[in-house]
Amino acid sequence: MLMSPPTTKQQSIQTAAVWLSLSNALILKVSTGRSSSVAVLPLVSGPRLHTEQRVNSCPVFRMPFVDLQSNLPASSFSEEFVQKLCNSIAAALGKPQDRMNVVVNPGLTMLIAGSFSPCVMLSVSAIGVTDTAEKNKEHSAKIFEFLTRELSLPEDRIVIQFHALQPHQVGKKGTVMSFL
Repeated sequence: MLMSPPTTKQQSIQTAAVWLSLSNALILKVSTGRSSSVAVLPLVSGPRLHTEQRVNSCPVFRMPFVDLQSNLPASSFSEEFVQKLCNSIAAALGKPQDRMNVVVNPGLTMLIAGSFSPCVMLSVSAIGVTDTAEKNKEHSAKIFEFLTRELSLPEDRIVIQFHALQPHQVGKKGTVMSFL
């Protein structure tokens, strides 16, 4: 059904609207009760928006990658620990757990700050949630709290790298996220 955008608050709360914008995109707005979602679908071929689009704090797409490297033995990283790590970082980033990709590499020869003492280097790569110092400061505090508690490591033996990804940098299903 093609129609004009809702003009009153009452219309926007009770209707689902589809309309064409001047930028050759199909815009779908679904409103129910106190919340609404908007999808923007281009009518031309090519990639979707180059940056993550948020409507009412709902992400269009994101897929975090977590790579933990450590000189701690493999026995320090049970499946239960890996699940807790996944849950903790998903919560810190505001991501659903089923979008997380986690790899743990234990037993490595590692040197941090001139010492071979037990340590962890964690890399977090994601679309749209690791792109500012303010966001990463918040993520870092939550992740450090988890790692120091679970692995009994002091903060100076943990290093976290945050990488901001763009949709065209993540491949899935034989294409890249820009086209999914």
